[in-house]
Amino acid sequence: MNKVSISTLELCSMMLLFLTGSTIVVGLNFSAREDSFLATMIEIGFGLVLIYFYLLIVKKSSWKEFVPLLEFGLGSILSKVFAIVFSLYFLYIAGRVMNDFAFFTTQVLYPNAPIWVASVPFLIVVGYCLMLGIEAVSRSAVIMMASSLFILVILWLLGFFSEEFDAVYLLPLFSQGFGPIKKMIFPTGLTFPYGELVVFMVIFPLVNKKQTIQKVVWLPIIIAGLIVMITMELIIGILHAPYANTYYFPFVKAMEMITYLGVVEHLEIFTSLLLIGGGFIKVSVFIYAAQTILTRLFKLKQKNWHIFALMAAVYLLSLNRSGDITEHLYVGLKLVPYYLHIPLQFVVPFLFGMVVLFRTRKK
Repeated sequence: MNKVSISTLELCSMMLLFLTGSTIVVGLNFSAREDSFLATMIEIGFGLVLIYFYLLIVKKSSWKEFVPLLEFGLGSILSKVFAIVFSLYFLYIAGRVMNDFAFFTTQVLYPNAPIWVASVPFLIVVGYCLMLGIEAVSRSAVIMMASSLFILVILWLLGFFSEEFDAVYLLPLFSQGFGPIKKMIFPTGLTFPYGELVVFMVIFPLVNKKQTIQKVVWLPIIIAGLIVMITMELIIGILHAPYANTYYFPFVKAMEMITYLGVVEHLEIFTSLLLIGGGFIKVSVFIYAAQTILTRLFKLKQKNWHIFALMAAVYLLSLNRSGDITEHLYVGLKLVPYYLHIPLQFVVPFLFGMVVLFRTRKK
């Protein structure tokens, strides 16, 4: 197997797109109304704790790859079980992210088009890039990060200075107490998107300058949180908090309402570029992680047909309980956090991390 090496800039670019791509378009939560940005600030803190805990586990194990890391902490039998569980989990979440893109495409860009019309071409592009290697994906992330930030800044400026934006909608704060903030944070705010960073335990050993990871890994967390906060304030200022949660794609609706002199309009089309870039990186990272785990577990050489097999698995897993966007969001927000995210993002890594820290306590 060829030695894979990615830079810290590429790592941070992937993490930033991973955290913001689908979140700001289809994953915003306004259940705390005007206090939603306060909940996001608290989520940033939890995100920092999570990423440094995941990094600590990998670092304490001498930067072992994911399967040897599991074997180090769980033994030969349990490690195989959890390797398969995590690979299936990553493939399933990749399918859900792909559905985010597919439902967005068939609801906003091509209404009434079949879901597979968006899903299959998207998977083909992801598969082609994965055949070129994770290094190609990481380098693409740097370019897409720059373009995404440029698009976001332009949309923010056009949004905040438009006639449709009213700062009065941002107040009052703490009108409902801390209860809605707490409900917004747990479990959805913690598990999505920050808890999904558990997949980067597969990526960390690939970074060429490992000693610099802990110095920069906080940057994408902070920047992603600020992007989400600014976007939420923009949406609340245009749509008003009580109505923002009634839309499947509130950012799209807010941009759709902005016009300048009757000429500059339909800015919502640019939000699709944000979702394409972020969704592409997110699905690519999940599929690559699953491929790396399975090939190492079964001692196989990475082949192109593995990518096709995993693409088929992602597509089949995406069909589970996703008949329409309403069911898709219900499963993603009400069921998946409790039955998948919490056990595999928090419980298992915590117990596993305690074992690793105990076994390396002398070091």
